[in-house]
Amino acid sequence: MSQPIISQKTKKNAAKIGIVLAFIGAKLKLILPLLKAAKFMSFLSMIFFLFTYGLTFGWYFAFAILYLLICHEGGHLIAAKRKGLPTSPAFFIPFVGAVISLKEMPKDAVTESYVAFGGPLFGLISILPAIPLYHYTHNEFFGLVIALGCILNLFNLIPISPLDGGRILSVLPPIFWFIGIMLMFVYVFYYPNFIAFYIIFLGIITFIKRIRETFTLKVINEKIKLYEHTIKQFEFGIFNYQYDIHVKDSFFFPIFEDQQKLEHELHKERHYINNIIRSVDIRNDHTDSEWRSHIDQKIDVIRKNKIQPLLKEKETLETYYVTSNRKKWQIFIAYILLASCLSLLGFWGYGLIENVMT
Repeated sequence: MSQPIISQKTKKNAAKIGIVLAFIGAKLKLILPLLKAAKFMSFLSMIFFLFTYGLTFGWYFAFAILYLLICHEGGHLIAAKRKGLPTSPAFFIPFVGAVISLKEMPKDAVTESYVAFGGPLFGLISILPAIPLYHYTHNEFFGLVIALGCILNLFNLIPISPLDGGRILSVLPPIFWFIGIMLMFVYVFYYPNFIAFYIIFLGIITFIKRIRETFTLKVINEKIKLYEHTIKQFEFGIFNYQYDIHVKDSFFFPIFEDQQKLEHELHKERHYINNIIRSVDIRNDHTDSEWRSHIDQKIDVIRKNKIQPLLKEKETLETYYVTSNRKKWQIFIAYILLASCLSLLGFWGYGLIENVMT
């Protein structure tokens, strides 16, 4: 059974409906504050997504892809809820997909992996009912669900951040992210598109950031030392104001200009210290207790605004990817099993959509 073609009359009716919706949309400015609720906007994005795909690719494709995305993002939402992580509702973006955002970052890579795994896992589960339905009805819609579901979830399992595969394997060495970047380059060679190039760009940035963590920790430690030294000077009434400190953004080549990068980062912190020193109120009529209280306030500002955030960032870098080898193997095996199931199912299901797509 081939997919029905949209008639000219249907297109004209859709255009009329679009004009009416546009008119209503203009009037909605009066009640815009009431429409900013996240759940309503999520529902609105879903309807817009469905009509965009329906009028562009046909309704079989539109309903199939929407169903698969709802299940996939629902998996992320359920996994995040089980880990106590608040999220936004899913938002559907035509020709991109659907996204949810975490309102709170995972405490470690194992939690990140768990939340990421929920999407493809529920994606696989969403495909399973379509198998017996296709077997007994031979309806091409169910074949489309099987094939598209496998393609969608397998693509998301490519081990490159920000895709699910990259987040699932974040507990493993970053060599897997490098493999994912290479796979994406192969993909864009055959199917060049903006989204794929953007994913590669983000993947490279994340990969470089990960392998440069040792240098990042070195910069953080040097900043902490600088501020601790400054606090000791303040405690003894020494205010080392440094002249000719001008800060401007600069680019430094990683590895080759690490020392210059380190000096530049410390230079920016010295500029902040200069601003603190400028704010010190030096008056002759201060009593000793008043002066001590005034200096203690400045020290508290440095500890609260600089040292504490740096210590937190340092702790995150040192512990985020730390887990047992057993846990790493469990995650890797689960990833391989999920990818294998989707691959085998996709290999069989891809032939089912030839009549639908042609």
